[in-house]
Order: sequence, then C-alpha cells, then structure tokens
Amino acid sequence: MGIVMIIAIIATNIVARKFVAPEIVALIVLALTAVLFVISHIIVSSFERIALTSKAKSEFISIMSHRLRSPLSSIKWRLELLADKMGAPNSEESSISLSEINEQNEKMIRIVNDLLELNNIEDNKLMLNRSAFPLKELLEETVQAQKTIPGNLDIPVFVSSPDSLPDVFADRSKIKHVIFHLLDNAFRYSLKENKITIVLEQLPKSVRCSVTDEGAGILENERKKIFNKFFRGKGKMRYQTEGTGIGLFIAKEIVEHSKGEMGFISIEGKGSTFWFTLPIAKKTGLD
Repeated sequence: MGIVMIIAIIATNIVARKFVAPEIVALIVLALTAVLFVISHIIVSSFERIALTSKAKSEFISIMSHRLRSPLSSIKWRLELLADKMGAPNSEESSISLSEINEQNEKMIRIVNDLLELNNIEDNKLMLNRSAFPLKELLEETVQAQKTIPGNLDIPVFVSSPDSLPDVFADRSKIKHVIFHLLDNAFRYSLKENKITIVLEQLPKSVRCSVTDEGAGILENERKKIFNKFFRGKGKMRYQTEGTGIGLFIAKEIVEHSKGEMGFISIEGKGSTFWFTLPIAKKTGLD
C-alpha cells in the first residue's frame, strides 16, 4: 500500500502541474493522500481481522480435536475391554451391536485425527519422524486393517510386488495414514464384483505404490480439484459417500513433505489409479 500511495501521489503531482496552479496541485495531492490513507487503513484492518479469524479457527479446531480424541480413545478402550469380557456365551445380537458401536467410534477417531492433521498442515506444523522401513510390510498391514471393516471383505485385493524391494525413508505412521486413505477410497467407490489392485515397483531413486480400483472413476471437469480441501465430486453420489473431503489433500501433503510425489489416472466409469512415490532409504539410514 505504501508503494501504491507513493506512485499515485507522484503521478497526480506530475499530471496536475500541467493543468492547474501549484497551490491547487498541493491541495489535490493532500486530498489524494488523505483518501489513500483511509483506504489503506480499511484494507489493513480487514486483513488483520481475517488473520485473527483464521488463527481463532485453527485454535478452535486444535482444542476441540484434542478434547474429542480423549473421550473417544477412552470409549474405544472400554469397548475392547467389554468385548473381551463378553466372550462366547453372549448373544450374537449383542456382539453385532458392540461391533457396530466400535466401528462408529473408530470412524470418529479417524475424523478427529484428520482434523488435527489438517490443522497442523495449515499452520505449517506437520512433524515427520522419518526412518527407513519396508513399504510392502506396511502396505500388507494396512490392507489387513482395512479388510476388518464390515463390507470390505467382499472386495478382493491383489498385491503385486517384486521379491526384493529397498526400504523407503519416510514417517511410517504418516505413510500408513496415506495408504489407509487411498485404500478407503478404493473400497468405498467399488462394488462387490470389482477388485482392487495394488502394485509396488522400484524406480531409480524411489519406490512407487499404485492403488487401482474398478469403481466410478472421476469426472473430467473435477480432476483438477481432486486434491483440494473439502472437495466432493458429484460423480461419487452413485456410491457410498461417507467422508470429509480432506483425505486426499492430507495424503498429498504428507507425501510431498516426505520428498515424494502423488498423482492419479482415472477413466470415468472404469475406475481410478492413485499413486505415490517415496525416496529410497540410504544404506547409512541418513537423509
């Protein structure tokens, strides 16, 4: 605003001198300066209010997420304890009800964790504890976790990987989060007769993981927005549409902070392939 004011005052002074007396020029310049100062004050005040609102929003999300996570974790622990105590003699209906409660509680925990992760990303506070680990092992572990979710058992998952694959260098827990989101989307937008294919392959300096489904695919006009925060494609309405619209945004941010890349290929009506790469760990274990 300071630069704009200086340029406007100089330009007004030069132009006004050609047409009016010096005294009038001085009055014009003073009037213009006053107007510009008022406009500048309004703009700066508006930006300050926006910044304060954004900060308050971030603090609210952080506080509420932490407050929600504690009781949800306690509920999860109590449910697991109750399930162990119930044992076989209890009715099948009770077991089903308990399982449903546990599943919904897990969903709430994941949503809260996603909100915390989103808040950390927006505040540039995403922390990565990078180390060397086998991506195939983590992938198989995450697939098994996804297969325990009701409804996912009906959709087969095929994993293709070379016998020998170097370790990657990244934050293991964060990358598990990435894989979980990609698999979650693949399961959610697939039908029972579809299958999911996961391919691991070694590139010159990285390992690439691709998750392919045979679902609805992504509409052509929505592909540029697929990694945007809170984006929900209209084409997804043909399938289950649970979700917050932040999973892919978080996944991409985690991968890029890990010095990898993420992208996708999609054919409408035939399915999508989401892929990401991670750097190969050096033998010394150093980045």
